Amino acid sequence: MKKLETNSEYHANEAVGSTLLKAIVKKSVVHALTEKIEKSDSMLMGSALHTLILDPERFSQEFLVAPKVDKRTKAGKEEWAKFLEKAEGKEVINEEQLETVNGMSRSVLSHKESKKWLSGGEAEFSYYAQCPETGIQLKCKPDFVNQGSLIDLKSTRDASIQGFSKACANLMYHVQAAFYFDVYQLATGIQPDDFRFIAVESAAPFGVATYVLDSRDLDFGRSLYKSALKQLKKYLDEKPDSIHAFVYGEETRNLSLPTWAYGA
Repeated sequence: MKKLETNSEYHANEAVGSTLLKAIVKKSVVHALTEKIEKSDSMLMGSALHTLILDPERFSQEFLVAPKVDKRTKAGKEEWAKFLEKAEGKEVINEEQLETVNGMSRSVLSHKESKKWLSGGEAEFSYYAQCPETGIQLKCKPDFVNQGSLIDLKSTRDASIQGFSKACANLMYHVQAAFYFDVYQLATGIQPDDFRFIAVESAAPFGVATYVLDSRDLDFGRSLYKSALKQLKKYLDEKPDSIHAFVYGEETRNLSLPTWAYGA
């Protein structure tokens, strides 16, 4: 199933997305289901960037720039209170953050390849499907789909091939990519040609690089998310009284220091 919906509607849907599966891969199914995700400044900036580039008409509806006020004074407190009333239901960013997001957006849209990739396709549709192996309902929301390619816009500190490949590994973008690839195919019956990244640096000069993810990395990400889905299925089916078998186990093991502790 393919839907055009708001981010709030998408996140409210209880189908399983890549964020939960990456958390299972990172630690355990119990951690993934119980840990709360607090929205960071980088997540806020990423959301603002996506909206400004992919749906600019919606930006003013969802984001509001905070005024510079001295909240130590009575007048400043009153002005801030009025602003908060006006900002209810919207994301708040400051002027410096807006300047950064504008710079990143201009850089992405002036880059030859990224500009071409973001022309003529579809932005931020949601896709829903049932996993044929576990029966679990799945969801994904690619940033952009264009001529057979799934395209993901990522803000990063280092968009160089060395820096961004490390970010991909550390943040498990390969897991997300494989999951999106497969859910999109299940939902539409169309196999994507590839998965692409537009990486834009979050500081001036806002360098941009475009990448196609290696098929071997897609396969690796696929093996990880499928393993996570099986763990989730097992946990939901068994509904254990004790969490320990699904976290670190209950057997005692020998502990050794890592090699680096010896200065090797």
